[in-house]
Amino acid sequence: MQNKIFKVVLLLLCGALSVGAQSPTDGSWTLEQCIEHALTHNLSLKRQGLQANQQELQYKQTQLDRLPNLNANSSFRTSSGSVRIENTFELVDVTTRDANLGLSSSTALFEGFTRRNAVKKARTDFEAARMDVEAAGNDLALGITAMYMQILFDREMLETARVQEETVRMQVAQSEKMVAAGKLPEGALLEMQALAARESSSVIQLENRLMLSLLDLAQALDLEDVGAFDVLYPEVEELSLEHLQDASTVYTMAVGSLPRIAAAELRLESSQKQVDIAKGYLWPRLSLNMGWSTYVNRFKGQQNFDFSQSFSDNASQYYGLSLNIPIFNGLSARNNIKNARIGVLNAQYSLETEQQALRKDIQQAVADAQAAYRQFLAGEAAVDAYREAFRYTEKRYEVGMVNVVDYQVSKTELLNAESDYLQAKYTFLLRSKILDFYQGRPLVL
Repeated sequence: MQNKIFKVVLLLLCGALSVGAQSPTDGSWTLEQCIEHALTHNLSLKRQGLQANQQELQYKQTQLDRLPNLNANSSFRTSSGSVRIENTFELVDVTTRDANLGLSSSTALFEGFTRRNAVKKARTDFEAARMDVEAAGNDLALGITAMYMQILFDREMLETARVQEETVRMQVAQSEKMVAAGKLPEGALLEMQALAARESSSVIQLENRLMLSLLDLAQALDLEDVGAFDVLYPEVEELSLEHLQDASTVYTMAVGSLPRIAAAELRLESSQKQVDIAKGYLWPRLSLNMGWSTYVNRFKGQQNFDFSQSFSDNASQYYGLSLNIPIFNGLSARNNIKNARIGVLNAQYSLETEQQALRKDIQQAVADAQAAYRQFLAGEAAVDAYREAFRYTEKRYEVGMVNVVDYQVSKTELLNAESDYLQAKYTFLLRSKILDFYQGRPLVL
C-alpha cells in the first residue's frame, strides 16, 4: 500500500512536470506548474510538514530511550564547627572541605515490552503524520484544479460574450444604414444601441469575473506579483464517458492508495500499540543498576595530606538488580488498558468514517460526471438549435420582420444555452479529473 501512496504523490508532483519551471517567464502557467508551485510554497502545507518532523524526532527519541543511561555527579562543600578528636575526645573548632564524585548507570532488562511497543507506536504515528502531509497536498492540488477549471470556464464565457457583442455592434451599424435608407424607424436604432451598451456591460462583468478568478488562483499560489499572472488555455480533449469507471471500481482503487485512508489505518494501528503498552505495566519490571563514587575530606591546616591517595582509598562501586512487582496501584494499569481499548474503537470508527466519506465523494463525483455529460450532450444540441434560431431571427430583423425585443430574447436564449453548455462541460471535466486522481492518475490537462 505504501508503494501505491508514494506512486500517487510522485505522479502528482512529477508526472507531467517535464518543463520543471515554477515561475514561467511568459506569465502563462499550466495546471501542472500551478500544482507544483503550490505544493512547494504553501505555508499551511509547510507547517504540517513541521508536525511530521516533530513526530519523527519523537520516534527517534523512543529508540534512544531503550539504551542504558549514564550520569555523573559531583559536589564540593566547606563546613565549620566542632569536631571530636578520636584519641582525646576533645572538641575543637575546625574547617572541613569535602569533595564527592560519582558515576551511575541503569538499564531496563524487562519492562513488559513497553519500550519496544512505544517504538512501534511512535514509528506508526510518524508515518501517519507523513500521510497527513500528503493528504493535505492532495486536497490542495484538487483545490488548485477546481480554480483552474473556473478560469477556463470564465475565459470561454468571456469569448462567447465578446462574439455576441461584436454581432450586436454589427447590427447597430446595419440598423444605422437601414434608418438612413428609411427602412427602419429611429427608435429601433436607439433600442439596438441600448442593447449594444448592455452587451458591453456584460463583457466588462465577465472580464472582471475572469480577473477575480485569476486573482483567486494567484493568491492560492501565494504569488507576490499577481499583475502578470495568467494561465495557459489548453485544447480540452473531447469529452467521453468511455474511461469513466463505476463508483465501486474507483473506490476499490482509491481506498488502497489515498493517504487520507492510509493515515486513518496507521492511527488504528497506533491505538492498538497503545493497548500493548498499557498491558506492559501489569508485568514486573527488572533493571540493572551500577555505579562508582569516591570522596575526599580534608581539615583546614592538615599537614601531609595526600589527595590522590585519599581519592583512591575512598572509592567504591556497586552493581545489582532491582525488581518492581506491581500489586495494587488503584487499578490504574487496568483502567489505562480500558482507555486504550476505547481509543482503538475510536480509531476504528474514524477509519470507517473516512472510508464512508471517500465512498460518498466518489459516488457523488461519478453521479455528477454522468449528469454533467448528459447535460453537455443536451447543451450541445441546444446551442446548435438556439444558434440557428438566432440566425433566423437576425435575418428577419434585418428585413424588419421582428423588433429589437424579439432579437434580444433570441440572443439571450442563445447566451443562456451556451452558458449551460460550458458549465456542463467543465463540471464533467473537473469531476472526471477528480476520479482519475482517485485512481492514481496525475492531474493534467
